[in-house]
Amino acid sequence: MRSVTVENITVQFDRDGRSDFRRSGAVNWFGKPVIVQFRAHEFHFDLEGRIQRIDGFSANHVWDWIQRTMANDWLYYDGNSYSGDTPPPEPLIGDAVWAVNGRTDLPMLQGHGGLQRDYVAKALAHFDDLIRTIRELVERRPGVELDDPNRLWCFLEKAAKNDRAQLQRIAEEIHGIHGGMAVLPPDTIAVDYRVILLKVMEGCVNACRFCTARGSLAFAMKSRDDIDRQIAMLAAIYGEDRLNYNSVVLGECDALLSPELEYAATQAYEAFACGASCLTGANLFLFATNKTFLAQSEAALDRLEALPFDRIAINIGWEAGSDKVLRHLGKPQTARGVLAGMERAGVINRTRKKVQVSGNFLLTDQYECDDIAIAIRASQYCGPLYLSPLRGQCSARHALRDLAALKQVRPEVCVRLYTMQRL
Repeated sequence: MRSVTVENITVQFDRDGRSDFRRSGAVNWFGKPVIVQFRAHEFHFDLEGRIQRIDGFSANHVWDWIQRTMANDWLYYDGNSYSGDTPPPEPLIGDAVWAVNGRTDLPMLQGHGGLQRDYVAKALAHFDDLIRTIRELVERRPGVELDDPNRLWCFLEKAAKNDRAQLQRIAEEIHGIHGGMAVLPPDTIAVDYRVILLKVMEGCVNACRFCTARGSLAFAMKSRDDIDRQIAMLAAIYGEDRLNYNSVVLGECDALLSPELEYAATQAYEAFACGASCLTGANLFLFATNKTFLAQSEAALDRLEALPFDRIAINIGWEAGSDKVLRHLGKPQTARGVLAGMERAGVINRTRKKVQVSGNFLLTDQYECDDIAIAIRASQYCGPLYLSPLRGQCSARHALRDLAALKQVRPEVCVRLYTMQRL
């Protein structure tokens, strides 16, 4: 670690986080941030001088922090201990902390209020003061004792430009490139949602009544020229901070249907330098409909296996295991089709090296999870399953009860609740 103090700020280079996305002990961040200490807070910047995380809350919340996405959304990470009826997050979601966004949170987190707390507002105000301080330092350039002062001033010059207004402009520029994605695949929790989004299609062939993942645009495929455009513009925006990314999401809701999937994945891997990341491995995430998934030939799966990524994670919306519930949800598929998809996914998860398939099921207070348990047993499915409590239609008690019940069905199935984030 290289540390330099310039008047009332301290800048730390090479204070590396973990490369494997596991949170442990005092080092619970990932990649290679530049950390600035100012007043009572610790500010994590990316390699392009954009704020990413703020630590340093008061004693009652010392293990909490807030974290910003490239879409300029702030998430409250609640790392405190838990009591009462809500168990700790690890067995529920697969992460040691809750990521609270206030939009599509799990029922036990709704009303959490983390981002509205006064000490969060204070931290953001201190960030504003920090940017003003950095700008003043860059203008004066006081002397520092450092072998390579150019590294310091280069970083501070970048950071000085990235106040909150500029960060919003960058987010709007990214959304202007590809339109954003309302819900990321659930498997992206494994990389702390640190992904670069590339659209190979818009919308979805389905129009399910319950869905919050579908974008506002009509279903359409992206051309190769449009994919090239997105890649070039995104690579320029992420810049040097591509070092801190090893994962790509191909959007939107049925990327497996795109004839340009392999081209897009290969070009993204190279342009975003996924193989040169400081993070372990390289991941490709995408959604698929059950119909598209079942239509894939073994040769198509072989081509996915041949992609340069270390892991290709496909997530499928199965939603329910009975025709009655599927009709109620407005999901245009049958229980027989769901069972066929689960059977094939289980085979792939047992036999394929790179390609992994996960599935989603919905939870509501209106029906029990018996049909999901029956489908798991009948299909001999193995792999991850995510449960999505419908907002306003599923209580925390019901979600926790169904989660506990489904965890007992087969040991080869990893059942978790779906924490929805967007980009």
